[in-house]
Amino acid sequence: MIHAAGYRAKAADCARRAEEAQDDYHRKNFVQLAEMWTEMADKAENRDAGADDGTRDDQSAVDEALATIRNAEPR
Repeated sequence: MIHAAGYRAKAADCARRAEEAQDDYHRKNFVQLAEMWTEMADKAENRDAGADDGTRDDQSAVDEALATIRNAEPR
């Protein structure tokens, strides 16, 4: 299981890639991924602190994000 720091590192990487993107389509996708990783980090921190809000699991969110990227067609 990835911990919050790992999720935050992935969010930072996506944010960097968004800044480097050559077009708005890819920039938007990387921004959305950065937001998802940040949200997952927040949830991981809450989980580590003993909170559980009953939302979908982290792996489901990762799988959905990866499927979105794989199915994306450049414009």
